[in-house]
Amino acid sequence: MKILKRFIKKFVKHSILYFYNRKHSTKIYSLSASIKAKYGSKVLISDTTVVEDNVKIGNYSYVNRGSYIENCTIGNFCSISSGVYISPFEHDYKLRTTHPIVRLNQAPPSRPQVHIGNDVLISLNAVILEGVRIGNGAVIGAGAVVTKDVKPYEIVGGVPAKHIKYRFSPEEIDYLEDLKWWDWDIEKIKRNIDFLSNKTNTIK
Repeated sequence: MKILKRFIKKFVKHSILYFYNRKHSTKIYSLSASIKAKYGSKVLISDTTVVEDNVKIGNYSYVNRGSYIENCTIGNFCSISSGVYISPFEHDYKLRTTHPIVRLNQAPPSRPQVHIGNDVLISLNAVILEGVRIGNGAVIGAGAVVTKDVKPYEIVGGVPAKHIKYRFSPEEIDYLEDLKWWDWDIEKIKRNIDFLSNKTNTIK
């Protein structure tokens, strides 16, 4: 009977996701991804990834397998790898005990959200702690634990994550920040693949 109930529950969730994806032009394959979260067009959520209700993900962003995403907003065209944890709940080590027993009969505490910009790459097994802001075009190295804000087009890595370098010169960063290509319509983006691939400096 339990096996049958699990099968029915899984079948129902698959059906809900199928119709949700058709209606919203998304590719949500994980049964652990909440449809109460807000997803932009063409968002892809791979199997086994958890997405909580309090998440907003922008157009064309994707999350690979086995990640856990909560309490955050994510911009357009972000690439999030497998095993990434965004805004996991943190224990207060300043109290006499870190155990959640201290919150017995209390409402869940409000937590500062993680804000991730557009065109951000978060590599394998990275952890982004609550309240962190990550600028447009930033790169988070594999296995990094990000405890503080990351500037636009900055590359960080390590535990805790530290500055490695910037992807481009200050002038190029300012140019891309002003350009905001991630807000273009998809047809304009397709026309300018060569520009985005550094094959030309001309925008069509």
